[in-house]
Amino acid sequence: MSTQARPEDEADPAQEPFVPWCTYCGTDDYLIIESVEPAIGEDAAEFLEISYTCSECDRFYGHPVRHSSVRARQLNAESTTAQYLHCGEPMQPKDTSTSSIYEPVFTDPDGAPVPEVQIDTTVLRCRCGFQISVPA
Repeated sequence: MSTQARPEDEADPAQEPFVPWCTYCGTDDYLIIESVEPAIGEDAAEFLEISYTCSECDRFYGHPVRHSSVRARQLNAESTTAQYLHCGEPMQPKDTSTSSIYEPVFTDPDGAPVPEVQIDTTVLRCRCGFQISVPA
């Protein structure tokens, strides 16, 4: 597996337009996005740091990509809540529930039952249909 990455240097900005692309296969059909992070540095409001792997040739890439100024402001804004991303977009809350994180176990026939531990959860859903339960 080869590793190809662009240096993290402010003097080496992303090419215009620089998009996720496998230079070996000449396509973006087989890309698996590994991570998307806010960029650090002077031009952080204009870029995201992205890393991805081509599942066809098994090559890895990492470089900055440009994104809209609206998305840049959203990423740079102080937030007290976590955002869960899927398909590159924040997931939306769908439902709330209470889940058991510990089922009572009885090892001593004369002992008192241990109380069940429950936690409130929120079900988040992506527009593609994927959903996940997270602590509320």
